[in-house]
Amino acid sequence: MLSLVIGLACLFVAGGLASSRAGEMTLILGRALYEQGRGVGDREIQGKLGNGVELAGSAAACVNCHGRDGRGVSEGGLRAPDIRWSTLTDRFAPARQGVVAVPYDQSSLAQTLATGRRPDGSGLSPAMPRFDLTENEIAALVEQLIALSATASSTPPPGRVLLGLAPQPGLDRTADQLVQIVDQCPETMRPHPTASIQWVRYRNPDDALRQLEGFRSREADLLLVAPYVVGWEDRFAEWTASQPVTVVLPVAFRNPAGSELWLYRLPSVERQVERLIEVAAERHAGGVTLVIDPRDPLSEHLGAVAGRTAETLNLPLERWVAHERTQPSRPEQPLLWLRPMKEMERFIGHTAPRTILIPSLFYQQSRVPKTGRWVKTDWVVAYPYSPRDSSTGRWLAPATVWGRAACTILASLAGDPSGEFSTSLDLAPWPVAIPPRTSDAEARTRVSVMTNPHRPQR
Repeated sequence: MLSLVIGLACLFVAGGLASSRAGEMTLILGRALYEQGRGVGDREIQGKLGNGVELAGSAAACVNCHGRDGRGVSEGGLRAPDIRWSTLTDRFAPARQGVVAVPYDQSSLAQTLATGRRPDGSGLSPAMPRFDLTENEIAALVEQLIALSATASSTPPPGRVLLGLAPQPGLDRTADQLVQIVDQCPETMRPHPTASIQWVRYRNPDDALRQLEGFRSREADLLLVAPYVVGWEDRFAEWTASQPVTVVLPVAFRNPAGSELWLYRLPSVERQVERLIEVAAERHAGGVTLVIDPRDPLSEHLGAVAGRTAETLNLPLERWVAHERTQPSRPEQPLLWLRPMKEMERFIGHTAPRTILIPSLFYQQSRVPKTGRWVKTDWVVAYPYSPRDSSTGRWLAPATVWGRAACTILASLAGDPSGEFSTSLDLAPWPVAIPPRTSDAEARTRVSVMTNPHRPQR
């Protein structure tokens, strides 16, 4: 009996050692596939790009595009996605190029690598090779991706769903730019990972709230990062006030009631308009001429904001609603421009005003007239952020600033998944840290103006 027990024990030990050895060999194979492009029997794996170019061996290795940590590498204007197993199997993994993420399993990963089609049927980028791997090689690769997931976690804690909110592709150019920037957070975020975010793309505000309600009915805690709610700020504020939802860095051009519950608010266009009227009063202008687009609700609303501010400061405000073909005499008092700049020369004609006050939302440096009487026009532009990139000197569009700030927040969430936001974040490229909760008074002080920013500085 003793010999039988010893024999069985030896079999169990041997089986355990064999299983351990097999697991170790699987990890070695997975690492060789990922880093060297070598599969079973040290064979060079073969890959084919979407344009038909064939790759082999090390040229087809995953590490080239996805990095040693699996989080993706930016190169040539493209960014390879995070392919750690925790991300691929996450129900709320990042959605790329407007495609809603569908979680992978080992079978669907093999199918995707072979066909270039995601589990939801959408196509991969042509830059992603197609591979014909054996079942053992797929299993080994999955083990390698699992191992990469274990090195660090970039997902919010269980129960928290991290969402972005933006109109469907093609409906709003600024929103599309914002989504693209956040989906490809720059290398400056390294070595810190960024938390996974899923974009909710909506047709209209009703559709957006319907989708958000769907998430709320299934999940305990929603965290919305950089939700794009331009044009329906009041409805969104009303909804968030009645829901246990955390809103961080909202993209809003108006200041709706109740917005004090939103964290890290960039001063809105309303604040920029108020600041421009204050500048006119500080310069002892005899009044301000207001130019709006009556067909644009935002422009009309901002005109009303300008009117209230001017009244408070006892500054006469003349609303100019002349037809675009009208060519008035050169305006002596500052012109507050609240409509697209592409219409400016056609609207005003050849008579250039002495001073133009304009918020950053409407200002386009490339469209500033530089001939004739326009040369003597002074431009006063209100910015809620430092408009020049500190490293390149390039002008920063609002979508770029919001996108970079969102990347900073996602990196912060990855480092501290609790998402308490109890301390201020340095949301570069701003020269100062923005506190989590910005009061109306603080928001106003954070709006600065620049005179003639398009002219070379001496």
